[in-house]
Amino acid sequence: MKKNLCTLVLCFCCLCNLCAQKKELPAAGMIYFASTGFIDNNEVLNNPYIIGGMYTMYWSSVEAEQGKFDWKEADDFVKRWTKAGKKVALRIMWSSSGYWKNKAAGKPTPSWVWKAGAKYAYHKESDTELPLFWDPIFRKHAMNFMKAVNDHFKNNKNILFIDVTPGAETNPYRFGTIAKRDPQFKDAFVKLKGSDGRTYTEDLWTETVKEWIGETAKIMSDLQCLITLNRGSLFGKNNFPVFGQAAVDNGMYVGQNGINENSYNGNDALRTKLFSEWKQKTKLFFEMVHAAETQNTGSMQGVVEAAKRIDCDFLNVYPQDVLKSTKGSSYYKSKWNEALKNGLEYFSSKTKNR
Repeated sequence: MKKNLCTLVLCFCCLCNLCAQKKELPAAGMIYFASTGFIDNNEVLNNPYIIGGMYTMYWSSVEAEQGKFDWKEADDFVKRWTKAGKKVALRIMWSSSGYWKNKAAGKPTPSWVWKAGAKYAYHKESDTELPLFWDPIFRKHAMNFMKAVNDHFKNNKNILFIDVTPGAETNPYRFGTIAKRDPQFKDAFVKLKGSDGRTYTEDLWTETVKEWIGETAKIMSDLQCLITLNRGSLFGKNNFPVFGQAAVDNGMYVGQNGINENSYNGNDALRTKLFSEWKQKTKLFFEMVHAAETQNTGSMQGVVEAAKRIDCDFLNVYPQDVLKSTKGSSYYKSKWNEALKNGLEYFSSKTKNR
């Protein structure tokens, strides 16, 4: 009896250790943002400052026909990076912009979803089809796609996390391109009815995103999820705290796409406070607003300092900036090398202290 009891205790301890290993958070670090034109670059694979690459996945490219999945490009990316000893982050791009270079960007949703009865908004100038996320037909098929993604990648221990953010960083569509160039488009957008007859309202959007986050957390049970936050509305309602809390409550990482050298320098009091609170329960992800020293980004070193200020865990770095820190690359510049080296020291210290 005593022997059996000891065996039972030993098995229980082993099980606890396995569970602890499974739930262990991945290392902090900088990630190569493999955007269009830089997806297949091999020079960066040996860059000592980054821990992996981020691959953007378009539903329309993976499931062009209902139930038939083409994982080749995604699998090739994962294999190439993991073979180099790196990790991979994934991002499902649900709502994008035809102004972008990627040929799938204007139509991220498979056409068969529209034929099934889901409704969408069409922005003519950019040739972009924008899903209405509250449409029940769209949502049903989108959730089925996420089940397929979870099943396909769940056994790969090199997947850091997957960005499943609904909308455009929780906004109804891309404000940085479509709204910026065509601010009146929202007047037409709010009149569009989903397959159930509902039109956009601020309250409907709030409930839609919260429900999406909760449902996704159940479906993506084998992958760590990320929600990247924005204002999260069309007419000024600030859903940043609501959507961020919903993500954290569902065990997801949270973050923001758009960090620059001036971010979190006393000018983002509310967001700084929220991220500080969420940091106690989860990890924080930030993506650069643009490549360093273009538009309003500032220097690469400045971005690294901003990441330090906000206690960032994962920093998504533009491909040009990673290449500029990669010795042997035609892009190489010593200033970038020093900046990412400094970033490595910061993220390595976080990993050691966790």
